[in-house]
Parts: sequence; structure tokens; C-alpha cells
Amino acid sequence: MGESIVDIQHFLGDALRSSGYKDAESAVSEIIDNSIEAEAKNVFVILKDSVNDKTGRKNISEVGFLDDGMGMSDEILGKCLGLGVSTRRERKGIGRFGVGLPQASLYACPEVYVYSWQNGIENAKCVYLDINKIKSGEQKVIPDPKSTSVPERYKYYINLKINDEHFDFRKNGTLVVWKNCDKIQPKTSCALKSRLEFSVGQKFRYFIHDKKCSIKIFNDDNKDDITTVFPNDPLFLMEDNYALGNPDEPKKIFIKHNGENLEPIFEPYTTKSGKIGEVDIPVKYYDKNGELKTSNVKVRYSVVKNKFYDQTAIENEPGRYEIGNYAKKLEGISVVRAGREIDFRKFDFYENVNEPQHRWWGCEIIFNPELDEIFGVSNNKQYVELKKTENNDLLDFEGLEPIWNTLSREISSTIKEMYKRNEEIRKSARTLPEERIPASTQTVNTVENSADDNGDTETSKIKKTKSMEQLEDEGKSALIDIGVKNPSKDEIYRFLNNSVNFAYKDLGKFGPAFDYSFSLGTELITINIAHKFYTSFLEKVAEDENSKTTFELFLASFVRAVDKTNPQQQEQNDKLISTWQTRLNEYIDELLNPSEN
Repeated sequence: MGESIVDIQHFLGDALRSSGYKDAESAVSEIIDNSIEAEAKNVFVILKDSVNDKTGRKNISEVGFLDDGMGMSDEILGKCLGLGVSTRRERKGIGRFGVGLPQASLYACPEVYVYSWQNGIENAKCVYLDINKIKSGEQKVIPDPKSTSVPERYKYYINLKINDEHFDFRKNGTLVVWKNCDKIQPKTSCALKSRLEFSVGQKFRYFIHDKKCSIKIFNDDNKDDITTVFPNDPLFLMEDNYALGNPDEPKKIFIKHNGENLEPIFEPYTTKSGKIGEVDIPVKYYDKNGELKTSNVKVRYSVVKNKFYDQTAIENEPGRYEIGNYAKKLEGISVVRAGREIDFRKFDFYENVNEPQHRWWGCEIIFNPELDEIFGVSNNKQYVELKKTENNDLLDFEGLEPIWNTLSREISSTIKEMYKRNEEIRKSARTLPEERIPASTQTVNTVENSADDNGDTETSKIKKTKSMEQLEDEGKSALIDIGVKNPSKDEIYRFLNNSVNFAYKDLGKFGPAFDYSFSLGTELITINIAHKFYTSFLEKVAEDENSKTTFELFLASFVRAVDKTNPQQQEQNDKLISTWQTRLNEYIDELLNPSEN
């Protein structure tokens, strides 16, 4: 008698549990794939904690996936946990090789149960796969579907009202339960929920954005702890995106629509050839009958909006702020198959040696399942084979150009264009319209315009001694020096008419913490962004608009006092400020590097 090709007991117990899933988020996404393929409108991911006997801490012990898809017939349910068994042979949806459900489940746990119903929850049937029983020889086949009730703890979710929403899974649906989870990282429901919210929102953003499917994550121990998954768009173009920006607070990121005046922080990129946002690239492939055909690959581009990136929005390096830190998480190129992201990397289309500028553009490659072989899609949809090809290997064995070469001509050059565009934007600045004048300047204007001592200040005397033409020329030069390109006369007048103007500029790390000038007939206060006072302290304060405004008012009141007294005691004021700057440097040095005694 011949040997079995596969030792099923040990193969499933050892090899299959190391089946190539990158992380728990990827395994969870595989189950959600099945729900979407079954036309589910709602998917619940339910996390259950239990106390770990060894550590005494709560760890995730069970994960349930509930959907209102079409459910499975007895025939399909009986095959759903078999390896390589699939009822979806047509290359139209997001399914592929029929290994997703068992592989993803066994990655996370040794024991998986699948319940499904098509004509009422009372007619639910169940199949299961238990690695430990397979190892012991107790389970040798997938059992025939057996009529049974769904587990008691999941009945709560079957007919659920959440605020004004009603979710009814009673007519048809499927419940997948991962039991005795032992490989899920992170181990706590709170941490995993956060990771899932980010990753699942990214992978299924188009299904959520297009309202084809809603995904919610529950903590079974606290049923009021419900997370609705938002689209997490790495191109930052979706109006309903998880992360949005507010032009009035450009350094911040606002999540889950928690804020006002919110909008996407990127916009479609118009290439030099005039193509707006996306291009179609024809790709040749052989179908299953050996016929040569062509399918279009769509490439989408986006770039950060000026209002969230130029020097008017952010004086210092944008990557240091909240908006830059979030953009860093989504730096790369997204590959989307049949509406679902399956990979996200650089793919050798650009080099990134600690260059944060690359986080300020987006690129997305979209293709249909007929190009699976061309892209080298893995059987568990974890990655694509998209990498640089050597010059001596320009044609594959079928005589077709490798897909990387086809796409690189378009993508690599466009990335360089976007990178250069962002460099130019970063060097520019805008003078804010009157309604966007900083709160500190508006406050000082209001107070000083009603004061009766304006004639006793140095700035007021300069306005009387210099001609308007001279002030205009000097004001224009000052604005250009700050970073405003080609300022208009209205911008110059507004600048000169402010009682105080603030500029954030690099004056050198050995320069003063701040400097001021009265030579334009207005108080111009320049904060030195290279000084240790700024880099160690003020930069953190400046991230909060209210704190920043408070500090600017503090500084403006001090400079106003100097402006008021300079006509009588300029020499004494200069000495005072020089002494103050010296002491400030000494105090900061001591705080940052305390003396040993």
C-alpha cells in the first residue's frame, strides 16, 4: 500500500498554522472578504476576552464574525473548511483559491466553527475544524452540516438596535467563530480593535466609502464599546475618510469626523501631460484559454493641498506635527484588486532614505482579477509579485513584458514630479485673507485700535517719518523674506496695518530666541525655529492653537512695552533684552543638561 501524499494529522497541525498571514489584521480581513463575497451589507467583528491562567491577565480568547450575507447551502457549508475547495471559480470577485477561511482561521486559533442559515436563524447549521482533534485522530473529515442554534453569547447581536440603526441577521447570514485563540497579536481587545480599525478601514475603504458594506467591531465584555470602521484612504481623498484636516488648524488630524470645517488633506494630482488624478495603462495577458487579451490597470495619484503644507500652514518641518505623523503611517503605494487593497509597499518604484517628503503624495494601482497571474497574487491575497526586473529579463516566459517594467515608466516619473511639486509648495507661503488673520494679531489689533497712546510709540513715529511708497517697498521685501511670493498691494497694506505680525523663521541655532523690528511702522516679531527654546519647548506649545495664541499675546505685550518706551530709553531696552536672552539660554541649558552638583 502506498504512502499518503500528505500526512493530514501533522500537516494541518504544524504547517497550516504557519500559513503565511502577516498578522491578525490580515487573517481577519480574509473572513471579511468572504462576507463581502456573500453580498453582506453588515459585518460584525466581535472580540471576547478571557483571563489567562498563566499570567492572570485578560487576553483575547475568541473572535466572532457575523454577517447578513446570503448564507450557505448545505453543500457549500460542508466544503467551506476544506483546503482548496471553492465554489467561486469565476475571476470576478475578491475570492481566489478557496483556502481563505480555513487558512486564516487556523492562523489565529486551533478550533473554528462555522454557522450559516438561508431561510431563518432557526434553521442554522454548523460545521467545524479542530486541529487538536485532528492530531489525536478523533476528527478525520469535515462533518456534514448539523442543525444547531448559534452560541448563546452571539444571540445578542442577531437582532440589534444601535441608536437609530437596526441590524437584523435573522433571515440569512453566517457566523464564524475562532475559539481558543492562541496566536493573535496584540493579545488585548482594546489594542487589537485599534489595529483592526486602521487596517480593515484601509483594506476595505472602497466598500465602506461606496456604502456597499458596513463593518463594526465590538468588545463582547462591554457591549456599549462599539467601533464603526471608517474608510482609511492612503490617498487622503475621501470626504468620509477616517482622518481629515481643518485648514484653520493645519498641523492637526481630526479622526472620525470629530471636528468642524473638515476636508480631505490631499487632492488629485494633475500630471504634466494634463491627466487629472488617474491614468489607464493597457496590460496584455493570456486568459485561461490561451487567448491574448488586454486589461487596463488604473493608476491614481494624489498630493497634499497647499493649505496643509506650505509655510503659511506649517512654519517648521511638517513631519514633526500630528498631520505629518499620521501621513507617515500611510506612506507607500497601494495595490487594489477588485476594490480591495491586497498590498501596500514601495515596490521599488522610488527610493526613500529617510525622506519624509515622500509621505505627502499618494499612489494607487488598481487591477481586475483577470490579471492575477500577471501581478503574481498570492493564494491568500497577502501580497503581489511586483518588483524591479533586471535588464536581461525584460520578457517573461510567455513573451510578455513584466508588469513592473510596464508600470514603472509611468509611476516612477510621476512620483518624481509630485516630489518636486511638493518641494516647491513647501518653499512658498500665502498671506492669509483678513478673516484668516491669526487670533493673536486680531486681538492686538482690536485693543490697539481703541487705545489712545499710539502716538507715543516708535512704530507710530516711523509711520510719520517714512513715505507710503517706502513703507510699501520695505513691506513687500519683508513679506518675500517671510516666504510670501509676489505679494499683492492688498496683502502689503494689510501687513503694514496690523499692529503686530508674527513670523516663524530659522535665525540659526545660535541666534536669539526671538527678534523684533519696528522699521515698517508695525511690530514684526520673528520666532527663531532653530533655537533650543523653540525646538525643546515652544514647538510643542505651538501644536495647540490656543496655547500658541496665548504665547504670541505674551510676546506681543512684551514687545509693545518696548515699542512704547523705546523713544525714551532704547539703549536700556536693548541691554535688558540682551541680558534676558542670555539668561534664557543659560536656564534652558541647565534644564536640558542639569549640572551634577
